[in-house]
Amino acid sequence: MALPALALVACGAATGDSSTTPKPGAGAPAAAVSGELGHVKGDPNAPITLIEYASPTCPACKYFHDEIFPALEEKYVSTGKVKFVFREFPIHGQADVAAYVVALCAGEDRYFDVLDDLFENQEGIVQAANVGALGGMLKTVAKRHGIETDEAFDACLENPEYRDQLAAVYQSGEQFGVNGTPTFILDGKVRNFEGDFRTAEGFSKQIDALLAEKGVQ
Repeated sequence: MALPALALVACGAATGDSSTTPKPGAGAPAAAVSGELGHVKGDPNAPITLIEYASPTCPACKYFHDEIFPALEEKYVSTGKVKFVFREFPIHGQADVAAYVVALCAGEDRYFDVLDDLFENQEGIVQAANVGALGGMLKTVAKRHGIETDEAFDACLENPEYRDQLAAVYQSGEQFGVNGTPTFILDGKVRNFEGDFRTAEGFSKQIDALLAEKGVQ
């Protein structure tokens, strides 16, 4: 089935609006609970690292998540050849920030489960945000991942540590010149959602070349 053209277009640059861009507070954490800035899948000592900066409301990020990453995970991440690091880059304001806070609050062991849920329900989340019903939609997501009461949900959103954590990750993206999503850092080099990096086959070609350079079969 053909995908909408929008799904293959990277999402635009962050606006830098002070009301939506996460700001670090005193003692902002430099890394996630795992010790890595971001959230890791795969062998931490893998020969290649792939970092993704993404927005949960970006159609191109959903496309990567649904159509490209599963093949990469099976071929490279689960086999110990690639360490995958997911980093939050909330370019769409409070909708992104609140969605990511729910994922962080659910805990590192549930983070990717929440992320899957956010991408699966991306259209509903965006529609809810557009009509002022984002809180109710995210509460439904949160309840599926252990945040079961309104009080617990409100405590998550009010916890400044999560916004500090998002700010630290966001600022790391700015250091790479990230201004849209998804943006990839493959073996230390910035790659945009274009050319080979729009398909699983293209990604595989790039990764295979790097593995060959490192003498990894």
